[in-house]
Amino acid sequence: MAAVSYDIIGDIHGHSRTLVALLAVLGYQKEGNVYRHPARTVIYLGDFIDRGEFQREVIDIVRPMIESGAALSVMGNHEFNAIAFYTPGNMPGEYLRPRSEKNISQHQEFLNA
Repeated sequence: MAAVSYDIIGDIHGHSRTLVALLAVLGYQKEGNVYRHPARTVIYLGDFIDRGEFQREVIDIVRPMIESGAALSVMGNHEFNAIAFYTPGNMPGEYLRPRSEKNISQHQEFLNA
């Protein structure tokens, strides 16, 4: 039985061009809309969103890899925070992540992308 090899990548934060360059250095090639490696699988450690200029593009790279089996992923705290920002709390108008000015700005940038 052959050993499985993994590449661990975390904290992409919307930097899709850096991600594509890293995948190329690691030997991943784009086949259709999926980056693949002939012998290895990526394990993404989350934090795909917030901060970088190309947040949507990161999702467009990572999601097809996960759906096709070319990658695995663990949810990062930034994804968890985005989900909590839109999940209603116990009181009307309350959400699991507070609607502070900082949180609104952070999540709005991702939605705009």
